[in-house]
Amino acid sequence: MDISVIIVEYKDLEIVKRAVDSIFHHIKGIDIEVIVLCNSSYQKSEQENVKLALSDCTIIFQDNVGFSKAVNKGIDLSSGQYIMLFNPDAELVDGSLKHAVELLDKQDNVAVIGPKILDNKIEIQDSCREFMTLGILFKRMMSRFFNKSSGPVLEKRDYDKEAKVDWVSGACMLVRKEAIDQVGCMDDRYFMYVEDMDWCRSFNKNSWQVWYLPEWCIEHNAGRGSTGGIPVFNRLMWIHISSLIKYKVKWFNEK
Repeated sequence: MDISVIIVEYKDLEIVKRAVDSIFHHIKGIDIEVIVLCNSSYQKSEQENVKLALSDCTIIFQDNVGFSKAVNKGIDLSSGQYIMLFNPDAELVDGSLKHAVELLDKQDNVAVIGPKILDNKIEIQDSCREFMTLGILFKRMMSRFFNKSSGPVLEKRDYDKEAKVDWVSGACMLVRKEAIDQVGCMDDRYFMYVEDMDWCRSFNKNSWQVWYLPEWCIEHNAGRGSTGGIPVFNRLMWIHISSLIKYKVKWFNEK
């Protein structure tokens, strides 16, 4: 098996179906499996509809265990040389995934590759970033609150140029299974948010590289739930802050 695609679903079967359809439509000449972890606590009657809609996938039904734990279960079930994390609200738009596979095949010190991510208005999302601090998070949230654009709000970089970066978004990343075997799966103390940055930092600490590759492009129509509405009343924002605090405590002594 070349690639195991892992999708964590939560109460939106139609969106997941579009994501899966885009995968099977655009990935050609690569042996793949798609594993969908349903965190939706579906009843038995609902599970049959999911199985029919995603008949080409391996489906795991469970309670909402959070993103990291679901991803790790998917990794345990996978058989691919590479693992692709793929958000349910993302879609492949062409066959450019092959460029990421070629890079991993050639550069055996690269553990993670992230694509250029566009929204449905063809606006670039800031999918490759520097390691975050509380100050950066606050500025990012305020920028999102006062500027409703989904495009980059802080880091100024050439998004048309490939580069070694600190971390890439878990909305879509291609990861070398050999590197996971060495470094470990995601830290499941994060229920959601920050686990992608934390994982990339663990790879970096173990001398693996993380790359941003604009030749590989996807569409991601994210809701950015942790940055919308009135911040003090936003439950997802507080989960995000909690995860960042866990991250800062974990890496406190790291430069």
